[in-house]
Order: sequence, then C-alpha cells, then structure tokens
Amino acid sequence: MKSARWLGWLGLLPLVGWWLTGLFDLDEGFYGAVISEINRRGEWITPYYNGAPWFEKPIFTYWAGKPFIAIFGTQWGARMPSILATALTLGVLFWFVRRRLNLTVFNWTGLILGSSLLYVALGRMLMTDPWLNLALVTAFLTFYESMVGDVRWRWVSAAALGVGVLAKGPVADILFFTVLGVVAWRLPELRSKLRGGWLVGLLIHLAVVATWYVPAYLVNGQTFVQKFLIEQNLQRFLGGDAAHTWKNPLSYLTYVGVILLGMLPWSGWIYKAWPRKQADPLRVFLAAWAGVVFVFFTVSGAKLPHYVLPCFVPLSILVAIEFEARKADLRWGLLGVGIMTIVANAGFIAWYGASRQNEAHELIRIARDRGGEVTLFQLSRRQKELGTGSVKIQETSLPSLIMELGKPAREAEDAAQVSKGLVFTRTNRTPGPTWRVVEKREAYVLYEVP
Repeated sequence: MKSARWLGWLGLLPLVGWWLTGLFDLDEGFYGAVISEINRRGEWITPYYNGAPWFEKPIFTYWAGKPFIAIFGTQWGARMPSILATALTLGVLFWFVRRRLNLTVFNWTGLILGSSLLYVALGRMLMTDPWLNLALVTAFLTFYESMVGDVRWRWVSAAALGVGVLAKGPVADILFFTVLGVVAWRLPELRSKLRGGWLVGLLIHLAVVATWYVPAYLVNGQTFVQKFLIEQNLQRFLGGDAAHTWKNPLSYLTYVGVILLGMLPWSGWIYKAWPRKQADPLRVFLAAWAGVVFVFFTVSGAKLPHYVLPCFVPLSILVAIEFEARKADLRWGLLGVGIMTIVANAGFIAWYGASRQNEAHELIRIARDRGGEVTLFQLSRRQKELGTGSVKIQETSLPSLIMELGKPAREAEDAAQVSKGLVFTRTNRTPGPTWRVVEKREAYVLYEVP
C-alpha cells in the first residue's frame, strides 16, 4: 500500500472514546481528585487531596489537567491531558522520522503504537506516564538531532527533560544520562558529538525544574523533601513502597511479559528488528534507549506495568524500520488500529462495569446533588494486603469519588464517628443503627444519617 502523509496519524484513532467511562482507581482517581481540588483552591504549587497536601507525584500533570477539567468538566476533561500528550508525542515522531528516515517509517511507527495495547491504554488514562514519555521522546530525538545536526537542538532536549522531571521526578534525568553513557560506549564515532551546549542546556533545565521544585520547597519545606523526594522517589526505586512492590522471585521477568503482551501483535518482530553488529548509529541509539529503560525498571524494587512505557516508542521505530526494509503492507497496520479502537473502547466499558465503579460514581453524584456533608465509610479493603501483583479486582478507597463529589469528604472507619449527613459505603459493610438507605446498588449504598 502506498504511503500517505496522514496514515501514521490514524494511530490516534484508538484514543477516541476516552469520555465513555469515568476514571478508574487508584492512580487516575487520585490525580483527578487533586486537579479538581487545586482548581477549587486556585492553587498552583501544593497539590491537595481531600483537604491535605499530597506529594505522591510532581506538578506537571496537574497543571496540564487544570484547564481541561475547568472548561470541559470531569467526564470529558479529566483524561484530555493524556490524549494531548500522546498526540504531541506522535507529532514529535512525525518531525524527526521525516527528517532522518522517511514517511513510510513514520506511518508504520504511528500504526504500531496505535495498535499496541499498553500504549493505547495509558494514552486513554489520566496518568503521569504519557507526559514523561513525551518528555523523553522529545529529549532523546532532539539530542540525536544535536549530535548529527545543529548542537543547539540539545537546548530543546534540556527543556524537555525539565518537563519530564516536573511530570514524574528525577527518573527522567537518570534514564536520559544513562542512555547517553551507553551511546558513548557503543558509538565511539559519536563521542566527539557529545561536546558543546551543556552549560546553556543545564541552565535551561534547571530553570524549567525550578518553576515548581523551588516554590514547592519554599512553601512546604521539609515535608516536601520527605514526602516527595525521599518517599516517592528514592524509597520507591529501592522497593520501599509495599503497594507497588512485586515480591515474587520471577518479578525480574515482569517487563518481558509486559512488553510481549503490551506490544502485540508487533512484539514478535522486536528480535528481528534489534540492531546487530555494523548497525547504523540511529538504530543503536534507539536500542540503547529501549534497553536502558527496560533494565532500569527491571532492577527497580517497585514495579508497575506502566513504568516501562518509554520503551514503546524506540521499539516501534525499530520495528517500523524493519517493516519499511521488507516493504510490508501498511494495511496490516491499519487493520491493527481498527481492531484496537474496538478493543480499547469495549475493554474500558467492560472494566468500568465489572469493577462497579460506574455504580460508585452514580451514587456519589446523587450525594453531590443533594448537598451537605458526606462521609466515606470503610471503603478500603478488609482482606489481607496483596500488593499489586494480583489481577483480582481489589477494594480501594475510591479516590475518584472526591473528584466527582466536588468537595472534601470525611472518612470514617467506625459508625460511631458518623453523626449526620450522607454516608457512602459498600453494601457488605455494617451500617449504623439509625442510618436510612437513600439509594442502593449491587456493590455500593448511600445512606442518610438523621
């Protein structure tokens, strides 16, 4: 099939329909609740969740989400930041691949990404990862351009890395400079190209990072250092976060499975596309990028499937180069995108119903419309802590309720703590003796306390 300028852009088609379900818990729910609350507060520096500072992630995703939720509301606006980040990522790829490769490679890259399950799923969800991915894609591709073209492109790399640090933390810098180290080792002919532009780049990078890190520290002091820098970055990498740590000895194979499944049906081509000896510098650069990300998160103590998202773009370009060399028919990519559009929407709708979060959001909107004080009663799971290594749908604190409610809610574990107002809880919890049912669904119930 003949290449056309727009074919690769069809890789965005599986993102359409992001508004058909509410947010999933946990991460999406927290981020949505934080964005809604800082909008209500007019806050730009300190993230808040349910009335208290919340430093689990840096600020950029919240900044990006503020205007979308303010203008379009939670149903349409909450996931739009990730849609935007994913679209911008494809735009950066279009710019670079057309400069250094050709239009066919771009078209294949867009179609591969648009038909890869994990990439599409994360592009449709309110997560920090699409912004980190955009930042790394921009930083890596502009830096390669600075090595083979104008050195000033690395100033764009520096700014993009700053956005990555604002989106996900120092991991953006760690991944970037580790990749450069591998490139310098594997490509001695490019070592001389690493010189120049670093001082200006450093100043640009620090200026971008300082837009939040400095005021966040000045406003919150040691709380910011302990909660964000130590607990959410250093300790999580070392495995200090039990909720995100997979304790199975086979966990070091986690990301092999994630990539093989998440990139189907294209993952079988990774081995064939991987550069061998005498490969051109660009393919070696892409392999170093994907390999470093894979190894870094494999040895990390904390593991979640979405951590390895930054592998997908370089792997997709490598496979696209292989397909272009084989003159593969682009209609297979178009078929994959069409199937993924159906799978993504059907899967999201099915999960939203199976997890009963549709019921939860319906009831909390009733509580919002009635007004008054709302208590969230015994929402956290009662069973033994299982970590994130289980595929079973777990009971959670349902943080997205705070976003849908539009105001902070009380949290209670003992019925005696609830004296008035509305109470949202699970149907398998024991209510107080005077509680009256307002609305009830299969998994959740809304009570009124006279």
